[in-house]
This record gives sequence, C-alpha cells and structure tokens, in this order.
Amino acid sequence: MKKLKRKIKKIARQLKTLARLEVSLAIRFALKFLHLQLKIRPRIRLFTKVLLVLTLAFFASHQAVAYLKPKEAEIKIGGQPILVADSKESTEPKTEAGIDFAIASRRSPFEFKKPVEAGYLSQGYSSYHRAFDIATDFNSPIRPLGPGIVEFAGRLADGKGNVVIVDHGDGLKSLYAHMNRIDVGVGNMVNASMIIGTVGLTGRTTGPHVHIEIIDNGIQVDPASVLPD
Repeated sequence: MKKLKRKIKKIARQLKTLARLEVSLAIRFALKFLHLQLKIRPRIRLFTKVLLVLTLAFFASHQAVAYLKPKEAEIKIGGQPILVADSKESTEPKTEAGIDFAIASRRSPFEFKKPVEAGYLSQGYSSYHRAFDIATDFNSPIRPLGPGIVEFAGRLADGKGNVVIVDHGDGLKSLYAHMNRIDVGVGNMVNASMIIGTVGLTGRTTGPHVHIEIIDNGIQVDPASVLPD
C-alpha cells in the first residue's frame, strides 16, 4: 500500500514537471510568434510604439496633476495667485445676478403716416410684399415721411421704377417707388413739408400709387410698426 502511494506521488510530480514545461514552451512559442508578427508587420509595430508613448504620456500627466493639486494655492502668474474653482457644487443657495434695465419703445421719427395728402392703402405689408402701397391720383405730390438726407434718387431695374431713398438717421430709411417725376438729388436735405417727386406708373405697376418701404438697419420692416398712429 505504501509503495503504491509513493508511486502515485512520483507520477504526480512528473506530471507537474511536464505541465510546467508545457506552459514554459507555450509562453516561449507565443513570444516568438509575437516577435515574428511585429517584425513582418510594420503597422502593428508602429501601433505598439504609439500605444506605448500614449501610455507613458498619460502616466506622466497623471503624476503631474497629483503633484500640482496640493500646490494650487501657491501657483502664481505675474505675481497674482490663480483661483481654481471647486469642482464640488456648493450646497449654499445660488443668487442670480440681476441687471436692472428699462425697455422703451422707439419713438417714430416720422411726422405723418402717408406721403400723399389723398389716397388709400391698396396693399399692405406681408411676407411677399414688404411695403405699403398707397393708391392716389397720377402726378400727386409726394412728401417724405420725415426729415432726412436723400441717399438715392434715380431709376431701379427691379420693378420699382423711379425711386427716392431718404436716410433719417439711426439706421432708419424710407423708400418711395413708382414715381413719375423726381424733384430731389442725392445729398439734399429734406423735411416733411418738401415735395420730393410725384406719383407715377414707372416700373411694374397696375395703377398710379406710391410704394413705401421702411428699412431699419438694412431690414425691411412693417411700416405700421414705425409710422405714427
């Protein structure tokens, strides 16, 4: 019985030795295989080098942060300490900073609503017609809606015909189109009592009327929002 046990133990030791040899051989074979693959495949070799560099860079940055974190209060730039915000949210209630301001409606610089004495609104403002059309008699005098300087006086080829544009300042302008006669020139100072031209049929129009556009800082706006009530 004792001889059998000794024999079993001997066999077990031999098996363990063989197992270690097998593992050692397997590891050697795996290393040899990897070495061969790295040698014959330059992309894998490059990727391995890049991965190693990134790992070292990550480790170095982590160590730098760990070193600098306790010294935040000592870091200065130009002699001034750097204030680092706490990443933890404060449990104290936050107070919102308020800005007191007053919004005042823009006062219309215009003196009247229509540039002609007699006439009626034949077409209002819409997404496809950003203007007012005031129908009236042919050759009726046209007066500017308010004081300003003539910016343009001439004919346009976009269907508006004879046009006068008056700059009223502060980015506000008024345009008068389809005029028959133009009585002002560029640079003339005008006011609401002056005649700048007459109602006509120039451009694309189906009847005598004055086409009015209000331009606020380059944008055509609804004249009703700016003209006096």
